[in-house]
Amino acid sequence: MFYSILILLAIVLAIYLGEKLDINTGLVALAFAYLIGCFVLGMSIDELLATFPTKLFLVIFTLALFFNFAVVNGTLEKIAHLLLYKFRKQTKWLPLILYFVTALVSGMGAGFFTSVAVMGAIAMALCKTSGVNKLHASFAVSLGALSGANFMYSAHGVLFNSLLSETEVADQANLLTTDIFIVSFIYPIFIMLVLMFFDRKNNQVAKLNIEKAERFTKIQKTNILLIFLLMVTVLGIPMLANFMPENEIIQFINSRTDITLLAVVFAIAAYLLKLAGDKPKEIMTRIPWGTLWLVSGVGMLIDVAVEAGTIDLLASMINNMPAFIVPIAVTIIAGIMSIFSSTLGVVAPLMFPMIAGIAAPTGFSPSLIAVAIIIGAQSTALAPFSTGGSLILGNSGLSEESSKKFYSDLLYKATPIGLGFAIIATVILTFIL
Repeated sequence: MFYSILILLAIVLAIYLGEKLDINTGLVALAFAYLIGCFVLGMSIDELLATFPTKLFLVIFTLALFFNFAVVNGTLEKIAHLLLYKFRKQTKWLPLILYFVTALVSGMGAGFFTSVAVMGAIAMALCKTSGVNKLHASFAVSLGALSGANFMYSAHGVLFNSLLSETEVADQANLLTTDIFIVSFIYPIFIMLVLMFFDRKNNQVAKLNIEKAERFTKIQKTNILLIFLLMVTVLGIPMLANFMPENEIIQFINSRTDITLLAVVFAIAAYLLKLAGDKPKEIMTRIPWGTLWLVSGVGMLIDVAVEAGTIDLLASMINNMPAFIVPIAVTIIAGIMSIFSSTLGVVAPLMFPMIAGIAAPTGFSPSLIAVAIIIGAQSTALAPFSTGGSLILGNSGLSEESSKKFYSDLLYKATPIGLGFAIIATVILTFIL
């Protein structure tokens, strides 16, 4: 119990120091992992270093490396402009259109941070010319970026699969990752429809003012082809293996097909094809190094927490609640944690190991608990001091006075509304999953 409390305090202190002193939380967590692991729990240096999440590190690094080409050469931004231009006459459906376009851009490899930055700026500009509610557009961009990134072979999806593969539900990692994507893609559609319905009288939407997108350049067309080939390879080979179980060659290739390592091969091809144009160095500088160290450092501290029995203790505390509110409690805890920390770096690594310990005693499916964790954590992404909210606020282009009001709207309206929708979704899912 003492060790568990000590580690929980270390996690809270790491988050606090990271925010207060503007230090990467992962580095603070790494320091605590060393001090507590080696000097309190008696772990050896080798045992501590073995907790470094090498696979997780490679997942984030290699996918960012490959998909950064499409960001640097403008492919993804042009796709977004093209799609918005195509739907320029359906302006009353603009929030929903923004959601689908952002999800596509994010799922194609832009990931959450880049797609929010790109689409957030576009959305805020469109709100000024079309009269669409800024809060609704913010929901569309944030939830779209998250749902696209949660695709099984996109940034978050691969990361979730890697994290789940290290837990007691490893044999269900693929299923849980798929369920997370399906739910996180479908339920925001209902959120957008509800928001649009209740604001239909106030939403005076004018004609969408957007210029016709230029044609794709040769480099951009090649980049789209490479992304398509990567997805076909990752999705197609496992399908062939299922249809041809007796073909030894296909089975051999399938057993060695991994999106993490394939992304490196395709990135090298992109370098050879000079898809970054005259900005090859920008590909590496755009790697999310802060996220890498956040995930790695916190991941090591979470492994130390597992060693101390903290995860089992937290799971048992949740299980002491009345069974019917456990999924809701999981959603609320994940949502509150995510306001002050990262879903990828803190919430998922901390709560995924609890899935088996929560599911078994309560009788709920691991899928329900996993989905509750993620939709809860991602429901508060619009908090202004969370990544999504801060990026959208920063790209709003509002005056100082208007920016303060928008800040309040994101904090006191969008954040609780998002968490409320996640709770409702969790209640409904208890009868489905």
